[in-house]
Amino acid sequence: MSGCPRVSLEPGEGVGAMPESLYDSDFFAWLQQQAAAIRAGDWDAIDRENLAEEIESITRHASGELRKHLDHLLVWFLAWVYAPAMRDDHPHWYVRVESLRCEIETIVDVWPHLAQRVATVLPKAYVRGREVASEETGLPLETFPQTCPWTPEQVIRHGFWAGERA
Repeated sequence: MSGCPRVSLEPGEGVGAMPESLYDSDFFAWLQQQAAAIRAGDWDAIDRENLAEEIESITRHASGELRKHLDHLLVWFLAWVYAPAMRDDHPHWYVRVESLRCEIETIVDVWPHLAQRVATVLPKAYVRGREVASEETGLPLETFPQTCPWTPEQVIRHGFWAGERA
């Protein structure tokens, strides 16, 4: 015997099962139900607390993705700019920078209000990017400026290479 509890695909069944809400048992069906209730104007059928939580979760996720992509972008951008002798051995740095710029552009296209967040997040992302770029390149941390020398617009703009073209 495996010692694993019996797993059931049926809602409300299995070890210690309690009747579950649709939100807990079938998230996809719950989303469809909530959308239908909104469209029908059936405000009493709206699961307000869970719906509000999910909406907030989506915005937090998008903001986190923006921050993550900006962190990574700065690592590879700093490596490219401050370690030119290593470019031939690391052509992926260029590709990663442009790919991450595309990811950021997509996020901002879908969530335009997050465009202003780039400027807010850039200083913290730069600190992290500077540290990781130092590790990636083996260059001393002091090789990289203490504060970001570029504007947010420059960092995310396709084709900007701090005075150099690839």
